[in-house]
Amino acid sequence: MNAGNDNRPPRGALAVVAVGLLATVLAALLSTTKPIGAVALDWEESAAIPDSPRVEIPGGGAMRISEGELRSGEPNFAGYQLFRVSAVLTIDAGSAVGQGRVRCRTDVPQRAIPAKTPGSRASYPRSSSDVDLLTEQSEVPERVLVDFSSHGTDVASVELEDAFRDFSNLPGVVVSWPEYRPALQEWQWGLPSGRPSRPLQLGFASIWRTTVTPRSTITCTVESSAGEAAARTAGTLG
Repeated sequence: MNAGNDNRPPRGALAVVAVGLLATVLAALLSTTKPIGAVALDWEESAAIPDSPRVEIPGGGAMRISEGELRSGEPNFAGYQLFRVSAVLTIDAGSAVGQGRVRCRTDVPQRAIPAKTPGSRASYPRSSSDVDLLTEQSEVPERVLVDFSSHGTDVASVELEDAFRDFSNLPGVVVSWPEYRPALQEWQWGLPSGRPSRPLQLGFASIWRTTVTPRSTITCTVESSAGEAAARTAGTLG
């Protein structure tokens, strides 16, 4: 028997180590927001979208669209550029919105095309049906991936975390997307029962690609048993 072979680790142990290392590498690749081959693009220009007027809610309370912003990146070789629309809807504490529905929509130029992430549109928060936003999407991603040809790659990483702090700051809120319509992204939130004990904030953002000047109109509507109210604002970049 060759004495030198007695010091070798068993083949089974080597296989376990190899599988463990592979799993670690795969986990790291899947968890990153900038996979190998993606280019990090910066938002080059920005313009604030004016706050909407404060709108009274039937039954008591009020709401306002604020923190609105348009941000855009540099054009690629085909003349397309990415742009982002973001805003926050704030509903006053004590407003009569219990078990009501909130709809917010961003309308963009007809020639704008929704940016795509792997398997979906680049709109946030994601549609999560009946799952509490604080459970399903507790944190705003620092950066997100979109399909966009630039600097020799087909995938770009762009910042989202700077848009707002939370998708929702109170428990019990759920969100869904209606059927897609061109040049429009809409979110529908379902609210828990009762009046909010503190101001309810709902953050939302969508990313688009276009060859025309980025602009957007934002409309938020509250519907409850007491009636309906809508807040609107708009902005243009450049």
